[in-house]
Amino acid sequence: MESLHLLILLLVVAVSFVILAVQAFRLWLRKRLSRTGWIVAGIALLPIAGLIAMEVKNGGMEYNPSGATLERIAGLYVNGNASLILRKDGTYSSSNLDGLTSGTWSHFDWNLTLSGSNLKQPRWITRRGSPAVLPYYSGPDGSDGLLLRKQSEQAGAPNAP
Repeated sequence: MESLHLLILLLVVAVSFVILAVQAFRLWLRKRLSRTGWIVAGIALLPIAGLIAMEVKNGGMEYNPSGATLERIAGLYVNGNASLILRKDGTYSSSNLDGLTSGTWSHFDWNLTLSGSNLKQPRWITRRGSPAVLPYYSGPDGSDGLLLRKQSEQAGAPNAP
């Protein structure tokens, strides 16, 4: 279903580029555009501007990254005073994350399971190529909530704090 949306979006953007090319050619040929020509060009720019705004808003966030392995996921994730340590031995500890303190964790692809957790769908993602954890993926208010960024590769060691 997501690929169908992407295909439709690409088709709309391609048609917009064709319309803009025609209007640019008319401008070059006649040295001016009619009021209707400018309106058509402006409308053709809307899907392109929307696509750019969507990319800026998401900031290069990949919600289903490939290569979600234990070695890549384990580590220290921090945002302000909230932190989460996912160790390679399958244990975790956290602070300032909705009552979580410690327990065991596991993953299936990018989905995380934290024992004793009341978090809804914690998820491992990448943002601009850097690993991160969304502890409240699809939270009750519809937002992704807090983004914990990976800080240290050494934090995933079994004897890490």
